[in-house]
Amino acid sequence: MKYGKRPLRRHIISSPFTLVGLFILAIILAKAAWNINQKALASAAKVSQAQIELTKLEDRQKDLSHQVGYLSTEQGIEAELRTKYRAVKEGESVAVIVDPPGSAASTTKVISAEPLGWWGRLWHKMGM
Repeated sequence: MKYGKRPLRRHIISSPFTLVGLFILAIILAKAAWNINQKALASAAKVSQAQIELTKLEDRQKDLSHQVGYLSTEQGIEAELRTKYRAVKEGESVAVIVDPPGSAASTTKVISAEPLGWWGRLWHKMGM
């Protein structure tokens, strides 16, 4: 090998076209690695969200199974009927409490649901 002459292999590797091609290949591989990393982070976030949702669903299942167990008993059915439909057994009576005419509940001012307009609101604020 003479001084100043490079072998063909070294000449091809150090050519500008090869170096530009290797640079473009490196950029493509780096972008692919970045995309894979982003997908891994997104899937980790989805897994944690799914774990939270699974925990909530398991708690809901426990509550529902407890309610089903309670409603399978005679006392549970009776209590549910009494609360939802205000049912009474035969021989029982219901007491209804009514406020006296002068109490605060009966003296509440009823405001009209009709739109008053700005004149009507002004008269209302003035107490007329």
